[in-house]
Amino acid sequence: MFKKPLASLKSFSPLRSSDKRRLRDEILASFPALKDMENVVPENTTVSAIIAPDGLQSARFTSYIEEPGTLYTDAEGTPLWFKISHSKKDSLIVPSIYMLWKFPTLIPTLTTWNPVVDKLRNGADLMIPGVITSSGTSIPDLEEGSLVAICARGNQYALAIGTMAVSGKVIESSRGSMPPKGKAVHLLHVHLDQLWAMGSKIDFPSDWAQGQDGAHSTLDDYETSDDDSDDEILEKAIPDTLREDSEMSKNLKGISLADSSDDQQSARKVRFESTLESTESTEAGTTVELTTEEVDQFLHEALLQVLKHKISEGNAKELLPMNASTLYSSYVLPNRARGRAAEADIKKSSWKKLAKWLKASEKQGLIKCKEIKGELFLLSISWNHPQLKAFGGHKTVEQLAAQQAKLEAQTSRANSDATELEVLEVFRPSSTSGDFFEIIGQSKDGYYTRSEVRSLLTTYIKDNQLSDPKNQRMIRVNEVLQLALFKKGESLDRVPRDGISDRLMSNMVLYHHIGYKGQEPRYLKGGVRPILVTQEIRTGRKTVTKVSGLESFLIDVDAFAQEIQVLCASSVAVTPLVGASPKLNLREVMAQGPQFKNISAVLQEKGVPKKYIEFFDKTKKK
Repeated sequence: MFKKPLASLKSFSPLRSSDKRRLRDEILASFPALKDMENVVPENTTVSAIIAPDGLQSARFTSYIEEPGTLYTDAEGTPLWFKISHSKKDSLIVPSIYMLWKFPTLIPTLTTWNPVVDKLRNGADLMIPGVITSSGTSIPDLEEGSLVAICARGNQYALAIGTMAVSGKVIESSRGSMPPKGKAVHLLHVHLDQLWAMGSKIDFPSDWAQGQDGAHSTLDDYETSDDDSDDEILEKAIPDTLREDSEMSKNLKGISLADSSDDQQSARKVRFESTLESTESTEAGTTVELTTEEVDQFLHEALLQVLKHKISEGNAKELLPMNASTLYSSYVLPNRARGRAAEADIKKSSWKKLAKWLKASEKQGLIKCKEIKGELFLLSISWNHPQLKAFGGHKTVEQLAAQQAKLEAQTSRANSDATELEVLEVFRPSSTSGDFFEIIGQSKDGYYTRSEVRSLLTTYIKDNQLSDPKNQRMIRVNEVLQLALFKKGESLDRVPRDGISDRLMSNMVLYHHIGYKGQEPRYLKGGVRPILVTQEIRTGRKTVTKVSGLESFLIDVDAFAQEIQVLCASSVAVTPLVGASPKLNLREVMAQGPQFKNISAVLQEKGVPKKYIEFFDKTKKK
């Protein structure tokens, strides 16, 4: 469920006392064993304080498989519980691995081997042959759908948690015989997955290892008879999750088990373990070996993804002609499909060179290219091409990167005490309006928001009965207001009520503060300078979008540029701001294409109010 980053995660918010009590009661009702665990918790604490600590917060989420739920974390952001909400009446509350390590006997457990745990971390469910059923290992009597933890052999702490795919009796019935095929547990959460990564990533408990390591006794965990052949013994020893890898099966079946001496038995186990390790290291490696045919196919699908979803008929005039290298680096590579396709590269293809590939696509009628001054450009696209019409699309590398960046940003915001941006504009009395504030009992050296100025003025008018009896929309001006409201040489006996506060603020000095909530405000003279987003056409009829003024809003320019590059899938450059003093080190971000909507969305996510984002479109005709 958490193998990949969450599709969405709402903002975390602290639980109210009533909600916290309700959650605690629900946990105690779902896990009655907690009531008898007061003796296993540290001194000066209670079970309730651990399962629902102070600072408990929650957030709704949607998993990458579109399953909704609610996540509960402690004040530091470490996941404690999560609830899967199929409906209001049908919900399941599940402890995280962090919580299971605090209460190892909270839920029943099944035991497997360490190599199988690695398979579970890669997203596989636990298969029935992967459950250790040898004598001395207990199989809990659970119904299908019940929660169960999964431990590695010789350790009491869970490394995964899920729901039973079959009953415990089905697994129990396989003792002493060849276990049936099929799933034993549907995995929900496993050690080192994305949910685990959101927490503190604590080390294993001090008493983690208790017994032999699973990898050194795998072959002894099955009861075998004298009639079993060598291959049958190996088949029993290999769980389905491992057996699915045909290459590893071939390697394992090549190991001789005919020898029976101690030395030969030891050598046999070493060969078995080395085969497991080599197979797992290949899976865990960063590089994936693809055939030339696979590379060709994956790159072609990425090109179709770009032509159908990125360079549309609507924006083609602005984006084309496009340099071939820009097409490949900024569009094709980010739009490769996730998984194995993400390793596809033009150098590993049958074409070897970018120009040859694009010309091959041109022969298919997909695109038209032209060489200009020794450089290849994409000129046009055949929108009615059968391949383009039939192509549905896929989830891309850039979408995954954007999700991960968003998740990291949300997690960072949730784990920080002061990340919400605060923008304030305030007014300070001047020499002409200062007497008014002293008369009403306020400091003439203070800072006042617009609403505070209006409130003070309204109270003064009401207390001194300055409303015109014949026309309540007019205010009679006395000597105090005369000095506070009017400019030099101006004199009126009545002013409209609607504009009176604006008159007072025009006789005050404007200040502003930009910082994080909870910090002591530091006011600077003058108003807030907005972030400027300018869209213009550069040389070669290319539309670019420039952003300046990020530093005033405490935004890291380099990090912002990287985020925009991933989100917009376009080339981005950071350059010194033209006309600014070198001492200030002000810079602007320039992205290719019309990107105002994307840039505005990112700025507002970072807390910049919409009214402080100014957009100038220089591409439109006057």
